[in-house]
Amino acid sequence: MGDATGRLHVSLQFKRRLMGRKEMLRRFALTVDQLSGWAFVGAGMILFGAARASRLFALLHQSQGGMELGGIVTLAAFLAVVIFAVRRRQFSAWQSTVQVMGSLVAGNAIALVVVWPFIPEGYQMSLAAMLGDTISTGVVMAVLSLPLTIAMLWASRRFGSHSQLTERRMRVIQDVLRRRALRGQGETGA
Repeated sequence: MGDATGRLHVSLQFKRRLMGRKEMLRRFALTVDQLSGWAFVGAGMILFGAARASRLFALLHQSQGGMELGGIVTLAAFLAVVIFAVRRRQFSAWQSTVQVMGSLVAGNAIALVVVWPFIPEGYQMSLAAMLGDTISTGVVMAVLSLPLTIAMLWASRRFGSHSQLTERRMRVIQDVLRRRALRGQGETGA
């Protein structure tokens, strides 16, 4: 008897701890959602720049596994920035898209600046030229992909199924359908 009570107590502790972590993640997401545009771009620059710098360090040291891991971390950082941009509904789709593109281009430039002091002397490259090429290429790619990206972001916000707005609408629709069904049953039963 005592063993079953002990297992129940451990199970309840685990559930409380899990719910605490979920609540903490929810609070973090809500905090990111409320950031100003500049703060979001800055956070995205730091996140993407750090992930990109890790991959560049691995490339510099010719570490195949490090490059793969850096690529995975870079992809995860990119997805995190995009996911939070989709959640941030206080900005229009084009503003969110420009914020994401800006943070990615600037994050790439930051990664180059972070890695630059560790490049061996034998390479004849200029940091200014490298940054200029990186930023100009990033801006051109952002401008070329902007219309498609804005359309995709708008569509994900409009037709996405994981927003509180959509869930609330679904509950309202279900309530209306339930009332209609009850009203229809009342009319046929009378």
